[in-house]
Amino acid sequence: MRGENILNGGFGALIAIVGRPNVFKTTIAHFMTLGAAHNVADAGYEPYINTYDTEMNIHTSRLLTLAQKFVRFAHIDIIMSGIWKITDATKHLGEDWYKKLKDHLREEKIKNRKKYLMQTPFMDKKGEPIYTIFPTFGQLDSITKFVTSDIEEISNKNEIGESGGNMIFARSGLGKARLIMELPGLCNAAAHYMICTAHVADINTMGMQPHQQPAKKLQHMRMGEKIKGVPDDVLFLTNSLWQATSSVVFFNNGTKCPEYPKTRDTKDEDSVDLNKVTMKLIRNKSGPSGYTFDLLVSQVDGVLSSLSEFHHIKENGRYGLEGNNTNYHLAILPDVNITRTTVRELLDTNAKLRRAVKLTADIYHITLFYKDLPFEIPSMTDLHAKLEKEYGWDVLLNTRDNWTFNQYEHETPFLSGMDLLEMYHGIRQPYWFSSKKEKVTK
Repeated sequence: MRGENILNGGFGALIAIVGRPNVFKTTIAHFMTLGAAHNVADAGYEPYINTYDTEMNIHTSRLLTLAQKFVRFAHIDIIMSGIWKITDATKHLGEDWYKKLKDHLREEKIKNRKKYLMQTPFMDKKGEPIYTIFPTFGQLDSITKFVTSDIEEISNKNEIGESGGNMIFARSGLGKARLIMELPGLCNAAAHYMICTAHVADINTMGMQPHQQPAKKLQHMRMGEKIKGVPDDVLFLTNSLWQATSSVVFFNNGTKCPEYPKTRDTKDEDSVDLNKVTMKLIRNKSGPSGYTFDLLVSQVDGVLSSLSEFHHIKENGRYGLEGNNTNYHLAILPDVNITRTTVRELLDTNAKLRRAVKLTADIYHITLFYKDLPFEIPSMTDLHAKLEKEYGWDVLLNTRDNWTFNQYEHETPFLSGMDLLEMYHGIRQPYWFSSKKEKVTK
C-alpha cells in the first residue's frame, strides 16, 4: 500500500514435512505454525491452532516451552487459554476429527466469510486493498498414522496374520486419498493453513532384478525412498513439500562440545542438545524446488531461527561478516563483536543483533534468487556506510520483517532486505522514516 517490499510467502494453505524418525519433523512443524500464529497475535488478535495427533506423542508442557520463545506468547498459557487445541486418536478417529474441522470451517468461516474479512497491506490491480479471511492454523501429525473407523473395525475383527486383515492398507489409502484431495480446496476457501507430517521409508525392492532401480516419484527425493503410508496426491496437492533429509548432533570438531554453546562458560561436553537438520524443498508450487539448507534445532528450545540464519551466512562465504576466523562482526552492526562461543547467547539477548542477522540473511538470499534486479547489490559494508549517513542503523534495526494486519499502526515499523537495497540506490524512502526520524531526534 505504501511502497514497501513484502515477501508474501512461507506458509501455504497446505504444507507437508516428511522425513525418517528423529529428524525433528514435528518440532519444525510447531515452529512454523507458531511463527505464523504469532504474526496474528502481533497485530492484536487472538490466533487459533488445531492439532490432530495421530501418534499420541504430543505433550502440552513441550508445546508451552516452544510457544513461550515467541514474544507475544511468552507470558500466556496458549493451551489453557484455548488458542491451541489438541486432540488425538484416543478421543477421535480420523474421520471424526476431519468432520468436526470441516463443519467448523464451512459453517463458521466460509459461510460467514464477510464477518471474518481482514484488510491486508497488499493492493489489487485497481489499487484497492486486498482482503482475506482471518487466518487459522491446523496440524496433522502424522498422515502416515491417520486411521479411520473402518480400519479399526477390520483390525478388531481380524487377528494379526489373518487374511481378513489384508484390506487394511487398501482401505487406509482410500481414506487418506480423500482427505488429501479435499484439504487444498477447504483450506484455501477458509484461509485455514494446514501443516502435515509424514514418514519416509525405503522402497521394498523384493522381487526386483539386481540391475533394476525403483522409479523416483519426485526428482529431488533420493533413489529408493518413499513417503510411507501416504497417497501420491500429497506429492502435487501440497503448496510445498519439505524433507528433513538428515539430522546430526552439531559438535565442534576440536572440543566435542556444541558448535554454538548456550553461553561462553557452558562447556556441555558430549551434549546432544544442539542438532543440525538438513532441509530440502523437494516440491514447490510457487518457486524453485531442490533448495537445501540447514536448520539448527535444540532438543530443549526447538528451532533456533536466528542462530540458523547466522550459521547460514557464516557457512556461505561469511556473507556480511567482517573480521578473522575467530573474532568477527556483522558489517551492518560493527559495534557487536562475535565469536563462535558467544554468538548464541548474544542472539538470545540482543534484539539488534537478531535483526541485523535476519536482514543480512535476507539480502544473501536475494543474491541467490533475484537475478534480474534493475540495480547492483552492494556489499554489506557499502550498504552500512551509505545508509548510516542517510538514516542511521539504530533506526533501521528497530524494525520488523513480517507484515501484520495493523501494518501501518504497529508500534514497530516494517522494513525488508529489498527495501534496504532500494534505499541504497535512492529508489524510495520508507513510508515511516520522516516521522520516525523526528521521534528519535526528540
